[in-house]
Amino acid sequence: MSGLTNHWRHRRFPRLTVMLVAATLLTAAGSTASADNGTSPKAPNASEVTEAARHAASRFSRSSTAATFGMFAIDAQGKLYSYAPDQARILAPRELLATDYGDVRTASSADDDGDGVADDTWIWTTDGGMSSSYGYVGGGWNIYDTVLSPGNLAGTPGYDVLGRDASGVLWLYLGHGDGTVTDRRRIGGGWDAYTQIAGKGDLTGDTWPDIVARDSSGVLWLYQGTGDTADPFTARTKIGAGWNAYGALVAPGDIDLDGKADLIARQPNGDLSLYKGTGIAAAPYEAKRNIGSGFQTYRVLFS
Repeated sequence: MSGLTNHWRHRRFPRLTVMLVAATLLTAAGSTASADNGTSPKAPNASEVTEAARHAASRFSRSSTAATFGMFAIDAQGKLYSYAPDQARILAPRELLATDYGDVRTASSADDDGDGVADDTWIWTTDGGMSSSYGYVGGGWNIYDTVLSPGNLAGTPGYDVLGRDASGVLWLYLGHGDGTVTDRRRIGGGWDAYTQIAGKGDLTGDTWPDIVARDSSGVLWLYQGTGDTADPFTARTKIGAGWNAYGALVAPGDIDLDGKADLIARQPNGDLSLYKGTGIAAAPYEAKRNIGSGFQTYRVLFS
């Protein structure tokens, strides 16, 4: 086993999204975020920040239990930044959390107990390893070109994981809620038709998490969650065209704190747009809103 694998196997990742929520600044000042408006680095303490995050979350006025995750970014030097939710600006100014995330391929936050506050983070590294906030999960995950955790898809205790392999087959791993997952279950083939797959939370108001997928022509499709382990998504419905204008789609959950899941999209020039969720299946997003610029500096965006 390589030294890199050993490094990630024994590293205990902090509950990153909990840290982010604890740093949330609910302000009335209106301005857009910038990728280079950094503040001084902070050394997070997971237990202290967890308590602070839950206290902060208890003040949020919500119309549902939609989880809030905020957004994270990793630059080319491996620096990890967080952008906390902010009701006025959507994303608060960035905070530097760590400097050793150069080997992280992507990550995804989880709210395993369904209280609206993240309590776990799945992390996938470039050597194929997968870890959670609880510890090392296992290797071999580089068989998937896309991995994400859209929510609790089938009523089991924790957030579940989806992986798409090189042949276009989508696989489901049910989460136990303790940083571990079940053996994989095949959802179906043909998912290589999509250049982006994203999702976190309920877009349609039926309580089940949904995902969106963009095809090679730029059309975005909605797959509604069913709650059925054997068949977790309905047949797709069209959201709209023109989504090939974006190089990255990030599903941050309820980023604007209105109780509905939202979507963030980054253009190649680094401009960032918010698509505010409506909770309506026929039209799940409002018209886009510009929320920042300069985000082309990041190698990875996730929530």
